[in-house]
Parts: sequence; C-alpha cells; structure tokens
Amino acid sequence: MHRASAFFSAAPEDITPRDEARFFGLLKTANNTFKRTGASRLAGVDAALIAALANHNCRVDTVLDLGISSGVTTLELMTALRAAGHPARVTGTDRSVRARLVPLPHGCRALVEPCGHVLQYEVLGRAIRPWERRLDRWTGMALARALVEWRLRDPAIAHAAAGDGLEVALLTPRLRRSGAFQWREDDITQRNEALIGRFDLVRAANLLNRHYFEPAVLRAAVANAIAYLSGPGAWLLVLRTHGAADHRGTLFRMDDAMRLSVVERFGRGSEVEALVLELGGG
Repeated sequence: MHRASAFFSAAPEDITPRDEARFFGLLKTANNTFKRTGASRLAGVDAALIAALANHNCRVDTVLDLGISSGVTTLELMTALRAAGHPARVTGTDRSVRARLVPLPHGCRALVEPCGHVLQYEVLGRAIRPWERRLDRWTGMALARALVEWRLRDPAIAHAAAGDGLEVALLTPRLRRSGAFQWREDDITQRNEALIGRFDLVRAANLLNRHYFEPAVLRAAVANAIAYLSGPGAWLLVLRTHGAADHRGTLFRMDDAMRLSVVERFGRGSEVEALVLELGGG
C-alpha cells in the first residue's frame, strides 16, 4: 500500500502497522525529514512514564505531543495512558500535517504539501518518490523520476494551489478516527498563545535537540514547550532516540513554585536537560 490514493481510500481497519510504516517511510517533507515512525518504538518509555505518574498519584487529562510525524507513537501513548485510567485527551502538533492528493493528466496523481512540495507521484498505478537514493542511478529510477518531474511537477503544484483534489492528514488513520485526539499544524519555535497553560503532560520526542535547531532557536522552542504546561504538577518529557532503542531523555515535573525538576532519566538523559532546568527555574 505504497500509493497515497490506495492508503487514504482504505478503511482504517484494513491498514496494518506495516502498511503505515511502508507508506509514511517514503514521504520526505519540505523540511527534509521523513514521516517514518516505528511501531512500539517508545513502548518502554511510555511504560516508565505511566509508572512515574502512578508513583506520584497523578492523573493526566490533557496531553500535548510535539512533532508527531505520522502519529504512530502518539496513538500508542494515548492508548497506554487511557488503559492506565487516565482520561487523556491528546493534541498532536507538527509543522506539516496537511497535504492534497491531486489528479493529473493520464490518470496520474500527486500528493502535495501546502507549500508546493511534492511528497509522491502516482504513475501507471505505481508510487514514484520525488527524492533520490544513491542506488537510483544504477537502477534507472533517476532517469524515470526526472521524466516524471519534468511532466508532472508544475501541474501538481498548480492543482494543489487551486485547491483541487482531496485534502488529507498525513497521520495514521487509527489516530485520526479517535474521538480523544485532535491535530493542528504548529511550529514549536513560534509561541502559540492558544496552547499556553493547557496541558498536564507535554512530550517532545525526537524534536528538541541540537541536530534540528540552532542554539537560539532551540532555546525558544524549549521555552515554548514549558509555557504550554498547565502549572504545578504538570509533566514534561523530552527524549531523543539514537538507533533502534537507545532512548536518551529526561522526565520533569513542575512544583508549586512553577519550577521544573528531574523525576527520571532514560539512558544518559536529555541533551537539553540543563537548558530545560535553566528556563524552568530548576
């Protein structure tokens, strides 16, 4: 189920986690990141978080998950929280969630972001990546893709700009159909007044790190994540995964004086732990 038209027309119950991984893993966004997120990747961290909540006799009603990508791990976190008795309502944000699946000549299609970046072409019932792998030069795919881009890129962008075709959310259908979830496009580096002071738990997984942001921008992003906490008793989880299962993160909690302190570390802890404590008054 590599083709966008097949993926978004299928019933959610007919789409497997493997289908999701195969589809989203081939989507490279305009900011040069992939939508891929492995199933159960953060299961151990989710379990530790829920244990910490239980140890502190806390209930989580509102959750903000930052940089959700395809939403697979967001769904897993929400499921784990609700199974543990937390009536969690989850808001998931990402810079790029919406896209348009637009019709093109000769039965072709394209999946296009609002900025005009093409995520995928469909030609003769086959999905064509707009981005290049090194092996493509030897398989002939580089030439085929160049031809597709030459014929279809401009029409795809024009159709998307005109609002043609179908608007879709680049999220797992299992999450989109949940009544306890809502998504919004948002840039963590820009403070969003609508999110300030609203969330009992804020998670930033594979987002707040020095690889993505310059120091000044990272500082602003961390400050915004802290600002979105609901107040005393709220939790902030910041982590980054290196490889398949090397999670390095820190779980913080806000005290009655609105200061953040460390509750638990995963691996070596978060690379931005000191910055969080500085900005959070710890």
